[in-house]
Amino acid sequence: MHKVTKKIVTIAALTILSLHSSLFFSLQASAATTSLLSWDLVDSTKHLEWGGSTAYQNSFNAGVNTWENYKFGIIRPDYVSTIEDVTLSDYYEVSTTAGVTSSAGTLKFNEYRMNTYSSNQKQNVATHELGHALGLGHNTSSDVMYMYVTSITTLSANDKASYDLAYKKY
Repeated sequence: MHKVTKKIVTIAALTILSLHSSLFFSLQASAATTSLLSWDLVDSTKHLEWGGSTAYQNSFNAGVNTWENYKFGIIRPDYVSTIEDVTLSDYYEVSTTAGVTSSAGTLKFNEYRMNTYSSNQKQNVATHELGHALGLGHNTSSDVMYMYVTSITTLSANDKASYDLAYKKY
């Protein structure tokens, strides 16, 4: 069961333009800056089961591995015996948005933007969008969770601190 308490669907998107800071809040903790959304897609068993398909599956898998190498066993494929928490898909829209994760349980990649990116940039987008599914908000320019597309593919101290804080809320 999702922790969605409102009928309004909140969307977190990685774009080339800035997003409204009202989608997330930041806290200063132990020299690391944490940033969480007001929602996440992790279920009551502390798992994020994904299904669907994307042309960027390799990038998505690399993003899963990035998060799983920090906290193992949280993100996993959906099976018949589990309820899918997030559905992957692609869409095409002439816009600055590279990916969108919604509180309704969707994670979408924009082919228009993704097809112009390097392998590291695609992995950054996938890892970033998974971060939103885990409940993380935007953070600083040295983080995977920075609001703009970068080539960063490893978790920073801020990314890890934000994930640690989010995990306590699941």
